[in-house]
Amino acid sequence: MVEKKFLKAVKEFKLIKKGESILVAFSGGIDSTVLTYLLLKLKSYLGIKEIILAHLNHLLRGKDSDLDEAFSIEFAKKYNLRIYTKKANIKELSKKRKKSIEEVAREERYRFFNEVIEKENLDKLATGHHLSDLSETMLLWFIQGNKKGIKGFKPKEKFIIRPLFLITKDEIEKYAEENSIKYRVDITNFQTEFLRNKIRHNIIPEIKKINPSFENSLLTMSFFINWDDEFLENEANRISLKFPERKIELETLRNLPEALLYRILRNWIYKHTDIYPSYRQLYEMVKIIKETEGYREYNIGGKYLLTKNHKKVCIKRYNKDKTEFLYRIKIGDTVFIKEANLKIKAFRYNEISSKKLIFNDKTFVCFDLPDNPIFEIRNRKEGDRFLPFGKRTEKKLKDVMIDLKISKDMRDTIPLLVYRNKILWIVGYKRSGYFPVKEDSKNIVCFKLEEV
Repeated sequence: MVEKKFLKAVKEFKLIKKGESILVAFSGGIDSTVLTYLLLKLKSYLGIKEIILAHLNHLLRGKDSDLDEAFSIEFAKKYNLRIYTKKANIKELSKKRKKSIEEVAREERYRFFNEVIEKENLDKLATGHHLSDLSETMLLWFIQGNKKGIKGFKPKEKFIIRPLFLITKDEIEKYAEENSIKYRVDITNFQTEFLRNKIRHNIIPEIKKINPSFENSLLTMSFFINWDDEFLENEANRISLKFPERKIELETLRNLPEALLYRILRNWIYKHTDIYPSYRQLYEMVKIIKETEGYREYNIGGKYLLTKNHKKVCIKRYNKDKTEFLYRIKIGDTVFIKEANLKIKAFRYNEISSKKLIFNDKTFVCFDLPDNPIFEIRNRKEGDRFLPFGKRTEKKLKDVMIDLKISKDMRDTIPLLVYRNKILWIVGYKRSGYFPVKEDSKNIVCFKLEEV
């Protein structure tokens, strides 16, 4: 059964071509040992030119790590295989790089494997990942809320092949026993303080009591998720080519389905900032684009903001240190606020023909004010207060910005329209209750956000 599934995977996923040379990621554990045994047994049938082993000693388990290396060397001698070995102090590298041990170990393994492949001019890297690994991986990422990981790994990714893809751990263990295959046991694989081990030993056995075919169910799900994801990624990449600049028309993005929009945003932002937004950030940005009106800013990370006005979505740099700014504007003027990348136009409005003049609009506000007033546009100052529209008492501006869900990093960059020390408008967000326009108002002054 194991050999049939092995050959089925090789054929169905086109893992090995005749005449190819293969490097095996060999740990000495049961998975890589059985993998190598199968490759050797079926070497002539598959037309494999050569099999070479590569073993990285992570120096994580003291004497046991050295025994794993010794076993790997002895195994290679027994089967007349060439083997490359290397030691890497993963703990020290982890501290130095400020990354997890797991992440650094993976980086070092694949760096080592690539070095061997390049030196020997090999065709494929075979790893011992199997069907039970796939179900563990999918469940692990599901628990942690990682969408990308939920689809699991593929049987073939570029030059990496996984010939055990259709075989479960139970089947591998039974095959090793039936064929008297010796291997090393890593006791850390049974320590359930590690999340993957907890999933393997505690959670999946309970799930399989409900669905004995759990692993095969996830295998099928993985195929469909990967198909969907591949199509959407290709479509998003195709559309992303249309946006070479840091500005995109708002309506262009709003007309896209969310499944494409977040992918396009991710690609677009990475292209212009070298930052990959998290899924949580992408979710918030999609909401801003799809659901909100008026001017909005969102902190992408680093020194970048995503900004949205009534016509465009832009990426811009900002200075984390507070920079004071002050502009004066009078009726008939249009002022460019470089710190916020906004234009504001002030003009006299003589007729009331729209309720926009009375009620709050985030890009267009009006007030009943005396002739020829002069206004200031500035960022916030200590002690600023704001009168919400329809209310009688002022609130701290800080509290109003919190209510508006303006992030802390953004609050000093938001322009405020001020008249006689009264904040009339948190530009792009909310107008105040001062100087409301009424049906009999005759001195109406309006302000409008203009496209930059």
